[in-house]
Amino acid sequence: MKTLNKSYDVVVVGCGPGGAMAGKYAARNGAKVLVVDTKQEPGMPVFDSASVIYDLAELESMAGVTFDRAKVTDYQLAGNGFISPSGKFGGIQEWKDGFRVRRSELEKALAISAGRDGAEIMMDTKFIDVIRENGKITGVIIQKQGRDLYTVPCKVVIGADGVYSRVARRTKLKLPGDIFVSLGKDIVGVKRLAPVEKPFYELYVVPGLEGFFCWVAPLGEDRFGVGVAYQVNLVKTDQTAREIHRKFINHLESIGRFDFSNSAEVSMMSGSSTTVKKAAKKLVEDGVLLIGDAAWRPMFGSNWGSPGVPTAVMTGRIAGETVAEAIKKGDVSEQVLSEYEAKLKETFTGGQTIADIEEAREWYFKLLHADPQTQDEVIEAIGDQYSRLHLYLRGALPLADCVPKIREFWEKRPQTVKK
Repeated sequence: MKTLNKSYDVVVVGCGPGGAMAGKYAARNGAKVLVVDTKQEPGMPVFDSASVIYDLAELESMAGVTFDRAKVTDYQLAGNGFISPSGKFGGIQEWKDGFRVRRSELEKALAISAGRDGAEIMMDTKFIDVIRENGKITGVIIQKQGRDLYTVPCKVVIGADGVYSRVARRTKLKLPGDIFVSLGKDIVGVKRLAPVEKPFYELYVVPGLEGFFCWVAPLGEDRFGVGVAYQVNLVKTDQTAREIHRKFINHLESIGRFDFSNSAEVSMMSGSSTTVKKAAKKLVEDGVLLIGDAAWRPMFGSNWGSPGVPTAVMTGRIAGETVAEAIKKGDVSEQVLSEYEAKLKETFTGGQTIADIEEAREWYFKLLHADPQTQDEVIEAIGDQYSRLHLYLRGALPLADCVPKIREFWEKRPQTVKK
C-alpha cells in the first residue's frame, strides 16, 4: 500500500450534488479538501430517471452556481398534477421556475464549481476504508483506477456516496432502510392524444399498480420521459420493473392520453434511492458526517423538486461549512460536528413537527394504495390538493395548508385501502 504524497483536512466520498457542495463549501471556507468518486466523470452514468426541479433559480442561489440553462435544462414545465385511473385530470400545482433537467450536466456544473472554489477532485477512485488511531479518524484508504491502494491522511470523512454508502458501513452510523426503486425511459415519436394547456409533470395512479408511483415528464412536443417507481417494503410484487413499466405504457394508451405505436426509446435509466422520510438517528460521529442519500430525505422548506438533488445540495453545503469551522477550531469531535445535525433540523423541518410530516406521508400513501374507484373519486374531488401535497412532500412546506383539506375529505367518508 502506498501513501498519497498529500494530506487533507477533509476527504469527501462521492462527487454527486452533495459531495460537490460539501467539497465546495469546505474549501471555500479554508479547508484542504479531496473529493473522490468511482465514476469516470461527474454525472455519468445517470441513474435518476425523473430529474425535475421546481425552482431552478432557488437551487442556483443555494448552490452558489449559475447554470447554463441551455445545457442543464431539457424542457420547461408549468407544474405537477394527478391523473386518475379513468383519465380524470385533478388540476396542477404551479411551479415557480420549473424544468426537467439534464442530471449529468447539472452534476458536472456543480463539480466544476467545487473545483473552482479549491476542492481537489479525483475520479475513477474507490473509497475502501477509514483509518483510525486511538479511535480517531486519521485518514482513508482509496484505490485509484482499480489498481493501486493508497492511504490518504485526513481529519474528517464526509460520506456522500448514496443509499448504499460504504462510508456508513465502515463506521458506526446506520443507513435509512426504506429503498425506492425506479425505471424511466426517454421516448420519442409519441403522439399526445389529450391536449394540455401547458406542459406539466403528470402523476398517475394506475389500476393494478396500486402503491406504485408513475409519471410522465414532457421533454418536447413528441418526446416524453415515462417512469415508474415503488417503495420495496410497501409494494410486494413478483413483476420486474420493465414489466411494470410496460403496464404503465399500456394504461396511458387505454385511457387515451398518448399513442406510443410509432415511438422509439432513446434511453433507459434505472436506480434506487431512499424514500422521503425523517432523518436517521445519527448522522455524525467523531470525524465522520453523512450527507444526501447516504443520510436522509427529509421534507424541507424549499420549492425544489427531485428531492435527491436539493437534499444533497443543502446537506452538502451545511456539512462543508460545519466541517470547515470545526477544522478552524481544531476539534472534529462528534460534539462539535453535531452542529451539522442541529442546522439540518432548523433548516428542513420549517416549523413542522415530525407528527405533521408523518401525517402528510400517510395521506399521500392512502391515495396511492386505494382502489381505482376511490382514486377516481378522490382526484375528481380534491386532485388539486393532492397536487399540492405532492409538492409539499417533494419540498414545498409553505403548501402544507393542503393537509387539513385532505384530512377533512377522507374523514367524511369510509375508505378501503389495499395493504
